[in-house]
Amino acid sequence: MINSYFTLRALVARWHDDLVGCRVHDAFSQVRNEFSLALSGPESDWMLRTSVQRPLLFLFRTSGISKKKRNVATLFGSARGRTVTDVRIAHLDRMVMLDLDDNSRIVWQLFGARANVFWVDAETGTIRDAFRNADTLRGTDAPTPRAAPMPDTLNDFLGRWRDNRNKVRQAMQSAVPLFGQPLARETVHRAGLDPTADPETVSSAEKEALFASAQAVLNDLATPAPRLYGHGPFPDAFALIPLQHRTDEREAFDNIDNAVRVAVRRMLAKQHFERLYDPLDDALTRAADRAQRTTEQMMQELTNESRAEEYERWAHLLMTQPQVEPGAAEVAMPDLFSEREEEVTIPLDPSKSLVKNAEYYYDRARRTRRSREEAEARLDDAIARAESAQQLLDDLHAIDTLDGIKRFRKDRSDEIAPFMDRGSSDVDTFPFRRFDLGGGFEVWVGKNARQNDELTFHTAQKYDIWMHARQVPGSHTVLHLPNRDATPGRKRLVQAAQIAAYYSKARGSGAVPVMYTRRKYVRSPKGSAPGAVTVQREEVLMVEPGLP
Repeated sequence: MINSYFTLRALVARWHDDLVGCRVHDAFSQVRNEFSLALSGPESDWMLRTSVQRPLLFLFRTSGISKKKRNVATLFGSARGRTVTDVRIAHLDRMVMLDLDDNSRIVWQLFGARANVFWVDAETGTIRDAFRNADTLRGTDAPTPRAAPMPDTLNDFLGRWRDNRNKVRQAMQSAVPLFGQPLARETVHRAGLDPTADPETVSSAEKEALFASAQAVLNDLATPAPRLYGHGPFPDAFALIPLQHRTDEREAFDNIDNAVRVAVRRMLAKQHFERLYDPLDDALTRAADRAQRTTEQMMQELTNESRAEEYERWAHLLMTQPQVEPGAAEVAMPDLFSEREEEVTIPLDPSKSLVKNAEYYYDRARRTRRSREEAEARLDDAIARAESAQQLLDDLHAIDTLDGIKRFRKDRSDEIAPFMDRGSSDVDTFPFRRFDLGGGFEVWVGKNARQNDELTFHTAQKYDIWMHARQVPGSHTVLHLPNRDATPGRKRLVQAAQIAAYYSKARGSGAVPVMYTRRKYVRSPKGSAPGAVTVQREEVLMVEPGLP
């Protein structure tokens, strides 16, 4: 709900009186995919900070102006000195506007893959400048608001209800699109229904109750009482109103401005924590498992009886044998070193003499003993490596704060280094693996089950193409399209499928079947673990695993 229409509407109402009359002091970017607008007023200075990068789109305000001296991109230069005449939000759409005194406006579009900030000429309706893709967008028509459906009568509500949705909560979102998942779930809860139930089982009376519940939620949203929810060190949900369906409230606010600012900073801290924590967790888990398997295999091999004694005995016996038929491949003789002198058959190299065969077995006995001694020494090293990896992993799992993971990476960097793949300790500002295929097409790949779920159900657009190696464990992979009408073409489809195959258990195979479909046809079964999905309308590509 951090960038929902209702949150943005509440922020605009809070900011209006403070910002009208302020002058545009500066516009710049000092963090990748973040836009900052500095406003100078007669009594206070303000900064509006925006992220246009999914999965965390946000807009919040801070007091004062702070700008780095280096690595800053200055934007919208000609807007400097213009005075703010109005602050408003489009009707039922997530577009926030600052009107300026030269008949232009700054527009925040805070939804979807094309989230952006525009400087728009109000007379011509064209874009003067843009934060992202400025060269392409300058002089083109500015995006126009499109009011989302908001049923205000029971008939309107019933007309938008969809029985073909997977869950009642999803049918509720179809009926009231601006609610999103948290508010839709809250509405269903207040109506006394199960949000995971089949929409086809909902009676007429229950639909009336859902509509009444939706109206009550809308009334509550008119007077915000922000909350943060979640267990553990970081909140996992922001809500504009108290949520009756959640029992894990952690903080309440009397001010929407403070609430959004705190929520964004904590969510950014959570993202930072996960970018530092997840690569370590993945690498150390793999290292601990691999070291344990290696140790077990070595111990199994060392439990087998060494053949050094047998080779040496064969050598002694051959030295006692007076002669053997030339070119013989083996020789049978009594074992003089056994109590019963049982017959033993010794393989021979037909091209060598008895003495040379005996020397061969003496040498092989020495090499076998040496190899076993080295294996025992390697076993000690393997046990120590397995114990070290497991201890690091246990210590990592005890960390749940950003400061804690930073200290862990710094203080124990020498211990961690042997277990990390090259580059896996780097911190990227994007939470998923990302590959640029050109033309605005990108491939996003989850790193674990939690990220797979986040990528598929909270980050990818419904029109994006979802991929997964068929019938083997692997990462969820999304071919992200620049817009819903974009066509990736077969070359990009194959490239994305190769990436999906590479990040699967079938990486070593020559050809891997990769299924793909639109993200909207991928669903999470009721009660399933994170990352588990059912897929409809799938197609299959056979590809060789690889990275572009």
